[in-house]
Amino acid sequence: MPLSSLPVTTPRGRSDDTECRSLLTSVRMFHTGVRMPPPLLRPVLLPLLLPLLLVLLLVSCTEDDGPIAPPVDPGIVEVEARVLLLIKQYRGDNGLAPFAISDVITTQARNHSRAMADGTVPFSHDGFPERVEAIKKEINIAGAGENVAMNSGYTDPARAAVDAWIKSDSHRANIQGDYDLTGVGVAQSSRGGYYLTQIFAKSR
Repeated sequence: MPLSSLPVTTPRGRSDDTECRSLLTSVRMFHTGVRMPPPLLRPVLLPLLLPLLLVLLLVSCTEDDGPIAPPVDPGIVEVEARVLLLIKQYRGDNGLAPFAISDVITTQARNHSRAMADGTVPFSHDGFPERVEAIKKEINIAGAGENVAMNSGYTDPARAAVDAWIKSDSHRANIQGDYDLTGVGVAQSSRGGYYLTQIFAKSR
């Protein structure tokens, strides 16, 4: 059962935060530039402008300019879902089938991330054999692997973790491995750091 090293990612800059602030500034500037017509013209112009405004609103809401951006200040569920999406995209780009998501494996991954975030266990693979045995009690598997990561200060902690995994030979080997099941667990420490665990398994 392959075990991998542990990437710890810390921000090398605040480009994500700068982009976020720039976006908010643009929105404020847009609303500042809107001027209402004089009071006497409002009854005449508003019925004419409302259909146009509605069309513009619908266009802005349905236009697809590319991948969905990560949520700002994401919660645990959003980070877990984004890790799964990024891993699925990476495997697809490399001609590999997507993993099936297992609730049993997800529970074990979440338990480990929570234990690391709480300080119950160190940032490590401690207890991995026990997690595999717990999974085997409910799923017939032939092998398993595990990736863990910890990062803080990123607006997209899922991307930071997955990028670090892909750059590491041992972590990438798990992601590209001959597994068909996975589960991701994320927990946040009292200081705001994200602890991420992804477990991989091969069903019999």
